[in-house]
Amino acid sequence: MFIVNALENKTTFLPSDGERSFDEITYNGRFNVDYTPNKSNTYSIGFFAGKRTKERLADIVYYDNHSISPIGGNDRDYTFAYYNHNLRIRKGDFALGSFDYAHKFDNNSKISTSILYEYTFLGGPTENDNLGHPDNTIVYQQEYNTNDNPLYGTRFNLDYQWKPFSFGTLETGYQFRDLDHTGKFVYERDGLLVPEFSSDVSLKRTIHSGYAQVTDSKSKWEYAAGVRLESMDRVYKEALQSEVLENTYNYDFVKLFPSASLQYKVNENTNIKTAYSKRVERTTTFKMNSFAEREHSEVFEQGDNTLLPEFIDLVELGITKNLKGGNAIYATAYFRHVDNVINRVNTLAYESNGAVLDSIINRVYSNVGKSNAIGLEVGATIKPTQNWTNSIGANVYNYAIDGVLNFKHRDGVDRNYTIDSKSTIYSFNLNSTYNFWENASVQFTFNYLSDRNTAMGSDSRFYSPNLTFRKKFMDDRLTATLQWQNIDMGLFNTNEQRITTSRPNEFYTTTNYVYEVDMVSLNLSYTFNAAKDKSKFIDSEFGKKEF
Repeated sequence: MFIVNALENKTTFLPSDGERSFDEITYNGRFNVDYTPNKSNTYSIGFFAGKRTKERLADIVYYDNHSISPIGGNDRDYTFAYYNHNLRIRKGDFALGSFDYAHKFDNNSKISTSILYEYTFLGGPTENDNLGHPDNTIVYQQEYNTNDNPLYGTRFNLDYQWKPFSFGTLETGYQFRDLDHTGKFVYERDGLLVPEFSSDVSLKRTIHSGYAQVTDSKSKWEYAAGVRLESMDRVYKEALQSEVLENTYNYDFVKLFPSASLQYKVNENTNIKTAYSKRVERTTTFKMNSFAEREHSEVFEQGDNTLLPEFIDLVELGITKNLKGGNAIYATAYFRHVDNVINRVNTLAYESNGAVLDSIINRVYSNVGKSNAIGLEVGATIKPTQNWTNSIGANVYNYAIDGVLNFKHRDGVDRNYTIDSKSTIYSFNLNSTYNFWENASVQFTFNYLSDRNTAMGSDSRFYSPNLTFRKKFMDDRLTATLQWQNIDMGLFNTNEQRITTSRPNEFYTTTNYVYEVDMVSLNLSYTFNAAKDKSKFIDSEFGKKEF
């Protein structure tokens, strides 16, 4: 990594090496009761409670920190080594309950309703210590970030399936979603509060939506068409300790989200299908909070308080063909357009007086414009023998991001950064399963993703081969599973990826992440009751996404 400080005519280099580990503990309990007094009515009540803790520890040595001036010169101003200890702890307490009811009328119409309420408490500190190297007892700087942010979420559904009509089956419905998420964020440096990085935040988001959909099949045709009308109102408030007044950011919209699909059966083995859909991908409070967190020694990570949701349009045209002996092939061409595409980007970090911090950069979640992807996905199921099944798939597409990143820095200046990134990306996957006999099998999987572009850089290729042997005993009640994950043996670069971002004459950063390989595990599971469990357990709908 290096940072260019044009005002001081110098370049600072921060090469580093170290380890990053994760330790996660999750435990929860679920309770669900279904009651069907008759064939027309069904009642269901469910509860969920759980705790989750995830620790990310990064121990990194900056072994050759130095600056060179003037820019492009050869003489070092200094050489300095230090050790960074960065511990990020994320905690979550989850509690939610739901009630569902469904009724079937004599004319075959159906009505169903569901209500869910969730409480989640999120929090956890981040510790950032810059220490001496090799003498770790020397303390250069200690920073401590902490936050408490409770979340309250409500979701209500009402759906009605009308009696059959001559033109097909009509379904209509309404959904209400409400999120109330607050947070208190504290940033301390060497035991003292840093007010410009400490804040109280509040996000209130209310969504009303209604939909109608019709489906039918006639002769060789199958079709579905629908539309959803959504109204969203979002109020985000942020009160920095360094400012007197609270800042309020309002955003709302009323939009239609149509969808349609049409399938034609050419013959008994061949189908052609086309489809269109429009959907919204909402952001999280975490990605909106402009509170800075010291994610690493050289990174301030923060959100964008005016972050917009992504609006996604997808058009597809595909064909599937079944062959003899369980073999099949398929192909799908598609075009995907995204407005307000969200990327994780980097910028120079400025102090309040406009000076460049030449040892830290900003890492920001922000809208960077629009993206287009046009591609082709093909695949096949191949069965050489009755016991051997292979699934092969490949996807290739051209991906382009075009737009402008607008970011308000800590010196009060709004700076614009042009985004123009294009690349051809491909991936393929293989799943090969062989059944030795009725209750024993071996499975090999291989997934590969090529280099791909981001708004300000690229992510390198990533691949992972895995092998699984499974055997069942005792009338299939006891299952033994032996897994060899991320096969490498020192011969490949399995489970390894390099992430790079840069801007000319400003900064360059690249990190090669090397994850665990050649992991062997043995799992034993025993089923006491072989009867099929039809219970539908609930799970977190709001807090899980924010965690």
